Amino acid sequence: MELVEHWWNGGADAHREDVIVRRGPEGTHEVELRVGARSIKREYRTRDEAKIISDGLRAVGVWLDLTRLRSFAGQAVAR
Repeated sequence: MELVEHWWNGGADAHREDVIVRRGPEGTHEVELRVGARSIKREYRTRDEAKIISDGLRAVGVWLDLTRLRSFAGQAVAR
């Protein structure tokens, strides 16, 4: 699956939350919510559906976009 978005609430340990959106090979999209050590994943048919869910999960608080950071880190490792 290809990373589309990765958001982090800035928390650590049990207070850490991540919202991750991935695109699958069939064009479906997966939204993953990580809270502490727990993870919940759901699949959506379109990018728009996944975006609505992702935006809703991040509606409260301050979220940091780690998408580019992860992409850059992956490129650095691949060299």
